[in-house]
Amino acid sequence: FFFAFIFQSFTQNVDLIKGKELYIEHCSKCHRKDGRGIKRVYPPLKKADYIKNNDKIELLRGMLFGRSGSITVNGVTYNGVMITEIDQSVSDYDAAQIMNYVYKELNGLNVVVTVKDIQEARKAGKLPKH
Repeated sequence: FFFAFIFQSFTQNVDLIKGKELYIEHCSKCHRKDGRGIKRVYPPLKKADYIKNNDKIELLRGMLFGRSGSITVNGVTYNGVMITEIDQSVSDYDAAQIMNYVYKELNGLNVVVTVKDIQEARKAGKLPKH
């Protein structure tokens, strides 16, 4: 029992169904429902080397606050401004589920985003222009 309690306090339920619903609501206008983006306009989130190769907190900061400047995803350079629809009206738990969906379903990565990660990213604030 004690071990189960400790384990649960360090983990969080990953709800990929909720994550997908939230992703479609908040992210799919630009990155598309299937996560493939629009080449040279909106970068893909599906099978994206940018997701696989970057720090989780940096990715969360971009999701939470948007970003601007140049990034390269799967060999294609994108130069623009990402305006986010994730704001204070989206709970930390829901924001974590969106990113869990992106990591697990769109990229096949075994990365778990927790509420604590979202809080750390919010505290770190907006990314500087790239």
